[in-house]
Amino acid sequence: MRLLCLFLTLGVLALAPPAWADDKKPEDKKPDAKTYHVPYKLTPVQHIMVRAKINGKGPFNFILDTGAPALIVATKVAEKVGAKIDKNGLTTFDKFEIEGGVAFPKCQAIITDPFQLEGMNGLGILGFELHGMIGFNVLAQHRMEIDFTRDKMVWTPVDYDLPPLKGLSGKGGAAGGLEIIGTIMKMLGSFLGKQANPEVVTRGFLGIEVEAKDDVVTVKSLLPKGPAAASGLKVGDRITKFRGRSVYGLDDLYNYAMKLKPGDAVKVIVKRGDETKEIELKTGEGL
Repeated sequence: MRLLCLFLTLGVLALAPPAWADDKKPEDKKPDAKTYHVPYKLTPVQHIMVRAKINGKGPFNFILDTGAPALIVATKVAEKVGAKIDKNGLTTFDKFEIEGGVAFPKCQAIITDPFQLEGMNGLGILGFELHGMIGFNVLAQHRMEIDFTRDKMVWTPVDYDLPPLKGLSGKGGAAGGLEIIGTIMKMLGSFLGKQANPEVVTRGFLGIEVEAKDDVVTVKSLLPKGPAAASGLKVGDRITKFRGRSVYGLDDLYNYAMKLKPGDAVKVIVKRGDETKEIELKTGEGL
């Protein structure tokens, strides 16, 4: 594991930084900025992994990499979403959307297959296929709060106008022959009989935002025409049970909801004023 972590560090250093228009720095959060709760998981080598859609397709698996100059996306993913790549290996996606609602319209990205991705996928150490890395041009637009005792990060937009990427040196994501490491690790993975699971399953979508006070979970807002709104759930409803299990705080509800698949039938027990109501809904397709 230590050797793999060293490889990853070397790969970050090998990525040449982009030429920025200036040295602007992120300021405080935007006025009236919405806070997003972004689901994540820690990989076996302790990277933070999130799921995202590109141009409405996916979901795809990405790790957060503060050392990467920009969003980096594997070439086969770029082909799948129909990206047009320029001579510098750059593209602009119409929309890059991270699970939890964080969306980036006209998001620039580097299209390449750095050895980190090929190596980890080849060895199958993550148990799933990795499709890219989220770097500076995405991360710099938000302030992130990470509590490793919870399964969601808190992202808040900051008042920062990010200069566009002008180009990269060292196209390909590795320098000095380091790219051969990815090939070696893929070969090792085949000898060991391990490979990443390419299947990515979408989660069930509810279209609901909740808040909690003293462990009482209350409906804060509903997405118009979303599954929850269509079922008759209302703002102000207090959720007491979800799929037959008692709800004591946000963590309970998040853990139950994370296991939903598209099309699942869900029974929710709520308190509305002095009344108790049972509401049935069917999940839509989310990330």
